Parts: sequence; C-alpha cells; structure tokens
Amino acid sequence: MRLIKALTLCLLIGLAVAAPRHNHKERKESKESKESKESKESKESKESKESSESDHITITKDFFPDEFAVYTADHDIVNILVPINSFNFEDDDEDNDTNDDDGITLFFVEADIDKAGNRIDKGLYVLKDGKAKKLLDNGRDAAASSDDSKDVFFAAKDGIYVYNKNDSTAIKYGSVTDSVIGIAKENSTDLIYILTENYDLYKITESGNKKEKVNEVVGAREIVLDGANNLYYYGDDLKPFVFNGGVVKEIKGLPEHPKTVRLLKPPFFIDDSVPFITDNDIYFINANGTSEKTDFDFKSNAKPTAFSMEATLLQYYGYNKKIYEYNVLAMILTEVIDELKEFLETKSDAIRSLSTQSRSRVRTSK
Repeated sequence: MRLIKALTLCLLIGLAVAAPRHNHKERKESKESKESKESKESKESKESKESSESDHITITKDFFPDEFAVYTADHDIVNILVPINSFNFEDDDEDNDTNDDDGITLFFVEADIDKAGNRIDKGLYVLKDGKAKKLLDNGRDAAASSDDSKDVFFAAKDGIYVYNKNDSTAIKYGSVTDSVIGIAKENSTDLIYILTENYDLYKITESGNKKEKVNEVVGAREIVLDGANNLYYYGDDLKPFVFNGGVVKEIKGLPEHPKTVRLLKPPFFIDDSVPFITDNDIYFINANGTSEKTDFDFKSNAKPTAFSMEATLLQYYGYNKKIYEYNVLAMILTEVIDELKEFLETKSDAIRSLSTQSRSRVRTSK
C-alpha cells in the first residue's frame, strides 16, 4: 500500500510541495475526552512519527511499472514537453475549434550520452496516440507558453523551428541560425529565450527576426521560465540563479558542491517557482532567491532522464529509454481510491480546484 500511496504522492508533486510552502501539518484531536494526558501524548508522538515517515518519499525503480509505459525509444529520453497552451487545452469559456476526441500531443527529444556527459543528438519527435514521428534530426529542446496561443517552438542545431499542426512538421522560424541547445517561451508576449551552444542567452522577438543578447546572464547551461516569466538558469558551477527585470539573483539555501543538477518546467499553477533537482534531492527555487526542500528524493538508479509535470494531473517521465504516463484523475477513479482514501481526503479540495482550472482540461481516458 505504501508504494501506491508514494506513487500518487509523486504524481501529485504539484500539490504535495504546497505543504512545505505553507508549513501546515494537520493534527488529529482525540475523540475520547477522558483519555489521560500521558496516553494522548504517547499517541500523538507515535502519529507524528508515522506521519513524518510516510510524508517523505524516496522514488525507486518500482515507480516505473511497465503498464505505465506509453513509448519505448532506441535512445535516452532527455526532454519532454506537453504544451499546456491552447495547443492541447482549450479554456472553458472559449470556442473550442479542436476535436475533443483528440488525445494529448507531446514532444520529446532522444539522445545518447557519452562518457563525458555530453548529448549526441538522436532526434526531436512528436508523440500522439502512441505513434511517434521524427520532426528534426538535430532537435534539442521544445517550448510553449501557458497562455492562449497554440504555438510550439523547437531548439535545433541550425536555429529555431515551429510546429505545423496541419501536416505535423517542423518549419523554420525566423532568421536565427545559431546552434541552439535550450529554448523558453514567455507568456503573453512574443519573446522567446534561446540558449546557444556557446552558452550565450538571447531574446528573440519580431517573429524570430530580432536577436538581442542578454549580457546579464553569463555561461548558462540550462534555462526554464516560470508562469510569471522569471527565467532560471545555472552555470558551470551548477549554482542556480533567477533573472527578471534586468536583475540576476543567486538562489540561496541549497546544498553546496552538487555533482548533478536539473531545472524542471513547473506545474502550470505555480507562477514564481520552479522545481530544481540537486543530486538526488528535489527543491523548489523561488523568484525571490530562496529555496525550499520538498519531501521527495530519488534513488540513484531511479532518477528520470526527462520530466514533464506542467499539466499537473497528467504527467510524463522519461526513464530507461521509455516514456511513462501518470494520469492522476484516472488513478483516483479506479480501485486505487480504496487504498488511498485517507490521503486523498486531505487533498480533495486541492484536487477539485486543479481539475476545474481552465488549463487543466486533461483527459482521463484515451
């Protein structure tokens, strides 16, 4: 039962990490008014210990059962994007010009990793209805805003591409010819950030034809935007920073000298933070320069190679050359509910809130 509960906790990472933010812990009051003080203290101490142990989740290989795999690749899955703009999800109050029977479309990148940790491009793909199609031989990353647009952009060795949904192809976007390794799209503007192979950061505007170097950001290795358009990055020393309004802030409160780090795209409802993996621990790093450790960590042999939790209730992870799908609502509606009743009751309000928000029209079945 603990494995299933832990798995659901992992799937609800967007919900569970809210607990450390607000630092709330619910305590059960005794129903027996005649209970002695000593007995109550002993019971509360035991419950507190059990709660603390159950709240901390270590992700193991058991979190990746074969039945959750939706795609098997020939190479490592190193990036996954589920667009949460109107490409996949229409707002409830808008005219829906897409077919509601359409399944979720996601994009992913395959690569081989050499002994030095460098990626060898093996293609950028689109995956829909279990079928994958290669779009670019040298695609490295994908980005989409979380607003009402329907565009999906790709970083490639020879510049920027945009997805053509009509014939499922990638077409050149603008005049950029740099070798791009990272890309991020702002909400509610036309601005795109690109990170080049030389670790230079640029702002791209005017339909991809204007390129402006961001001199304040030096030596970035990876970039991610949060919902409020704050840009997070880390350099060769693996220390993370946040950039906005021309100001760079170093993130404080993290372990020193990590061996590996990774920035993740955040759940759609989080505006001022992003998940950050340092070695095997998961933190949230915030736009104000602070950080918060979550209740999750990984076994070294169970760390995903790619993450997509943007949609929150429908998440995808790359592990062992496979893409795994975790549909939270579908799990809740099955027999899992019986084993998770107590946990889900404490999260029910948050789950209902998420399921009715405009960006979370996630299908519970295919």
